[in-house]
Amino acid sequence: MSKGVASNVHTFLIEPFDIMLHATEEGVASLQARFATWLRTLNSPARFICWQMPATLDGKINKLSRTAKDTDDPQRAQLLMEYRRYYEQLDDSAEYQRALCGMAVWSDQNPRALAGGMGSSFDTSVIEGAWPALFEGQYEIRDTPFWHLAPVGRPGGRPLWALLNSYEFAPSTWNFFRPLPPLLRLNFPLALSVDIPKTYERNSAIDALEGIIQAYEVHLSGASGEDSRSVQRITDCRKALQEINAGDALHLVQLSIAIAADDLETLRERVQAVVHETKAWFSLRHEVGELLARSLGFFAAKSSKQIALPDTTWPVVSRELALMLSPLGYRKLSATDGVLRGEAVGASYPVFHDSWRDKRATHEIWVGTSGFGKTFANNCYLTREYAENGIPFDLLEPMGHGKHIADAFGLPWYVMSAKSTRLNPQDVMFPTLIEQVSHSTRIYETVLGRPLSGGQRQNLERGLLGEALEKLYRGFPELDQVTPEITPTCDVVCDVLSGLGDKDATRHIARDLADEIAGLCTGSGPWASFLNGITNVDLTRGGRDWIRPRVFSFHELESDPILQALAYTQVLSAIRRDSLIDEQPRIIAVDEVYRLMRHPSLLDFLIEAAKTFRTRRKKLISIDQNMSVFLEPKARMIFENSPIRVVFSQRQGMNVFHEDAAFQHLNQQHRDIIAALPRFHFVLDIQDEGLWYCRSTTTANELARFATT
Repeated sequence: MSKGVASNVHTFLIEPFDIMLHATEEGVASLQARFATWLRTLNSPARFICWQMPATLDGKINKLSRTAKDTDDPQRAQLLMEYRRYYEQLDDSAEYQRALCGMAVWSDQNPRALAGGMGSSFDTSVIEGAWPALFEGQYEIRDTPFWHLAPVGRPGGRPLWALLNSYEFAPSTWNFFRPLPPLLRLNFPLALSVDIPKTYERNSAIDALEGIIQAYEVHLSGASGEDSRSVQRITDCRKALQEINAGDALHLVQLSIAIAADDLETLRERVQAVVHETKAWFSLRHEVGELLARSLGFFAAKSSKQIALPDTTWPVVSRELALMLSPLGYRKLSATDGVLRGEAVGASYPVFHDSWRDKRATHEIWVGTSGFGKTFANNCYLTREYAENGIPFDLLEPMGHGKHIADAFGLPWYVMSAKSTRLNPQDVMFPTLIEQVSHSTRIYETVLGRPLSGGQRQNLERGLLGEALEKLYRGFPELDQVTPEITPTCDVVCDVLSGLGDKDATRHIARDLADEIAGLCTGSGPWASFLNGITNVDLTRGGRDWIRPRVFSFHELESDPILQALAYTQVLSAIRRDSLIDEQPRIIAVDEVYRLMRHPSLLDFLIEAAKTFRTRRKKLISIDQNMSVFLEPKARMIFENSPIRVVFSQRQGMNVFHEDAAFQHLNQQHRDIIAALPRFHFVLDIQDEGLWYCRSTTTANELARFATT
């Protein structure tokens, strides 16, 4: 190939997707149509490659071992060794493969535009990037006992290679599941190349096919006996003409397969296995001599003209060629960075994801019908993040199951109770006086059951209460130095409030408001024991550089929604205060979010958290039973700031997946899977990265800790 031609080759790396998410008749038909649409636009040579190499969990295991040695936290070290043993068991019991796909296009088009077109058609991540080499180091051609490539010098773990090229296609029906995907399930190292050296213009394609038909008809007219093969060829060519007249393009295609093994006998067996697996669809020749060396070019960005093999290409229309891209749908073990999120259904490889790759945290939404495994999976996830990355968490839940994870970590279990808990509304939660006064005022509005705004008297009441609070806070030199032990209590606020006002009418309003608050929050008032006094739950940072994981349960306040709202407000405010101080990673998991959304001030907090926590490396996990909760007008801000969605069974809330524009990327198969998810199965939807159909996986120790959840 000339220098001018070589300069315009662009290579791309394509992330395989999971065909299990398209495994219906309509789903695979849609895939084929999308792939074919892209292929019809080809007007220059292209080449698709899939590499499949052995993979292990060694990197993950070694990282856990190093972290266990480096940590000075004995609990983390114990958890890390538990996970290491689990990954060792997985590695011993399975033969994992790592798959990577690539496309080369010889074109003058902008590579970003080419990547965008492929990403849209293939519905997966496509980036411009250099292809990996088929092998490392120097190799030489050997002809005994059969033709193969062998490493020069010390092998150093480098395998032997053999190459096969297609030379004839049989008239068999292809689909997304045969014949190429079975090759990827053979579980040995190989690479597959689909070379497309030419795409015909429409008229040229018709002329070429009519020429083939004419040649076979001439052959049949002189044949003395039955030649069913030639008759079938004519039938195939006429069918191809129909496809071209319907809009398809005609391409010339060559398949090449590179096979690796550590010894000659195994290499011979693998070559025979590949030839046997594909013989019903196409014939393969085992390349020899110089042709073996030239064939390596099919696994690099080298043009077919420069490779210069004898022409054994085969004409294929776009709809058929689309099926040769089926390896795109067979995702294998990817990187082991991040924590284990589950096991892929069907392919049975562990799915890892690192949501801390950039400086910002990545929020998540978890939804699913009660009893289908959200709580169990969340407990396992929090444990893994803490063990592997040292990331602490705050768990807020209204059901009482927080006890299990608190016991597992030896943490204090903060149970908010009307009988024993005390939370002072005046505790300092904000850095500025204006914000702190506004926060305490919102708490009193919740207690009073009415807003202190909207009318002349209400506005005056708000101003008087704010004045009383401001007067008390100004009695301290620094707001952030006000500890719970010295924070003014509700009865002090009422005393100061009752003495305010410069006119009789104003003094009368101040005394009435003070009496109203005192009747609710002091003495024998219904919320006096909960609000009037020094806070007895440790919500302070206390001079610590690092706050251990914390578990807050609100189930004992279930019968009193006002107290529950007040408790959530103070706990969430304390978490917000501490989260914005530094950039130490932390996870805040809030279960049964709909309970908070009944109170506007709590919903406002979650919305603010979703918008601001990311910049301080705090991950918010919002958990509820139905996705529709997060799509209501105000709550949608949480949804839009949470690019990771973990979807368990949604039998009762499927309408949003059909109607909302946020789920246009889901096809009917995705929706059917979500509607019928069994227990402990979920769809992991990561924006701009992909979808995974997973089942929850657990170690024996996780099962022992959290089985009751």
